[in-house]
Amino acid sequence: MPSQNINLFQTKTTLQPFFGSIEEYIRIASIIVLTIVFSGTVMAGIAFLVFGQKRDSMEKEKQQLIQQVKDNVAKESLLVMIRKRLISVDTIMGTQVSFAPFITTTMKIIQSFPLSSFSMGQKNSVSISVHVATLEEAVAVLSTLMEMEQQKEIGNPVLQSFSMDGNKIQIGLSYTVIL
Repeated sequence: MPSQNINLFQTKTTLQPFFGSIEEYIRIASIIVLTIVFSGTVMAGIAFLVFGQKRDSMEKEKQQLIQQVKDNVAKESLLVMIRKRLISVDTIMGTQVSFAPFITTTMKIIQSFPLSSFSMGQKNSVSISVHVATLEEAVAVLSTLMEMEQQKEIGNPVLQSFSMDGNKIQIGLSYTVIL
């Protein structure tokens, strides 16, 4: 018996041959476009990951360098302060005068007699006061002073004062130390 169902839908459409060849190209073109879009998306994802990791590593390096700078700021400031102080110390050391020549010259003059006063003045001048017991000791001090002037160790020797008080003799001298 013949079938009683009637199929109203066409199972196969007929295309013109021109559209059949275009349909083949459209199918190939859609596969190519789909491949390009998929490849581009994959490449964009890879690029995003690579650049993201690069950015993260650069951010870590930046944070490390910032921390290193913070750690070295204290050291650097101490170094700068020390350099500035060294300049000041060099200036001071350049203007300082050593007391050693003044003291050694005074010790030669007074020999072993007691020194009652010692003062330094302008332009390398020294004033001293010496106590001696006898006139011979006073003459010895004055002769030492004159010998040192002749040897050009001192200049401008002056007897400032001479006083006798019972057993004590006090001599006040001033001179310029030649450096």
